[in-house]
Amino acid sequence: MATKIKGRIAPQIELDLLTETLIDQLESGQVSDAIASDMALPPLLSPRGQSIRIDRCLLHSVTLADPKAHGLHLHDSRIESSDLANGDLKGSSIERVEITSTRLTGAILTEARLKSVLFKECKIDFALLRMARLQQCVFQNCNLTDADLYGADLTGTIFRDCDLSRADLSHANLHRADIRGCRIDGLRGTPATMSGLIISPDQAALLITLFGVQVQW
Repeated sequence: MATKIKGRIAPQIELDLLTETLIDQLESGQVSDAIASDMALPPLLSPRGQSIRIDRCLLHSVTLADPKAHGLHLHDSRIESSDLANGDLKGSSIERVEITSTRLTGAILTEARLKSVLFKECKIDFALLRMARLQQCVFQNCNLTDADLYGADLTGTIFRDCDLSRADLSHANLHRADIRGCRIDGLRGTPATMSGLIISPDQAALLITLFGVQVQW
C-alpha cells in the first residue's frame, strides 16, 4: 500500500473490478476498468492522432512501442514495474495516479498537468517537466538527477529521499515545496526562485555554496 500523504487523493480504483483488456478499447480512444500486463503498449494516440483517455486501469510491467503519447488523459490508475523511458507525454493530464518502480528516464512531461500523483521508487532522470503544473504531488525515493523542471509550478510538491542532483529548478514556483532529505548536489536555480522552499538545516549550507554566496566572519 502506498504511503498516504496529506492532501494527496489516492486513485479511485478497485482492482478486483478490472475485467476489461486495455488493447480491446484503445481503438475507441477511451479505456476504462482494464488491465495491461507484461506487454508493449500499442500507440497511445488514436489513428487520427488524437489523445487517448485512460480511466481506472492497472498497467503492470509494460513498455512503450511508440513513445508518442502527448495529450494523454490518465486518471485513477496505477502503473507498476514498467519502462516508460522517453515517453512523450507533453501536455498530458494525469490525476489521482500512482506510479511505482517505473523507469521514466528522458520522459517528456512539458506543460503537463499532474494532480495527486505519487511517484515512488521511480527513475526519472533527464526527464523534461518544463512548465508543468503539479498539485498535491509526491516523489518518494526517486532518482531525478539532471531533470529539467524549468518554470514548473511545484507549489506544495513533496520530494522525500530523492536524488535531485543537477536538477534544474530555474524560474520554478517552489512555494511550500519540500525537499528535506533529498540529495541536491549541483542543483540549479536562482535565489529568487527559492522563496518559500522548505529545506533542512544541513541543506542550507550547500545551497549557499551552489549559489556562489560567501559567508565570512
